[in-house]
Amino acid sequence: MDEHVRNPRLKVTVRIDDRLESSRIEVHGVVTAANIRALYVVCRRVTTKLPSHEIVIDLTHARVSAAAIEELRERARLSLLSSGIDASETPCRLRIVDPPTLLKTKEHV
Repeated sequence: MDEHVRNPRLKVTVRIDDRLESSRIEVHGVVTAANIRALYVVCRRVTTKLPSHEIVIDLTHARVSAAAIEELRERARLSLLSSGIDASETPCRLRIVDPPTLLKTKEHV
């Protein structure tokens, strides 16, 4: 099994547009159901600082498991962001830019 799948790490860059209408979170690495909470924490910080922003999660440079992409799509559909820490949710305009391919591995949560 690929080392990055067994020990997934994320690198994110947050970019705020010059008109202050949206924020783009560019994700590099492997996104799984086990580490998606870290991504939620980043999103929640952006939402706290810039509550009216649309957050775009750009996964074009990431490898993403099927379970993780489905969870992100559901969050975008509901316009609710999980805290990543507890059961609370925050309203959030969220848009997902899909990865080019999905990982085809079994996940261990």
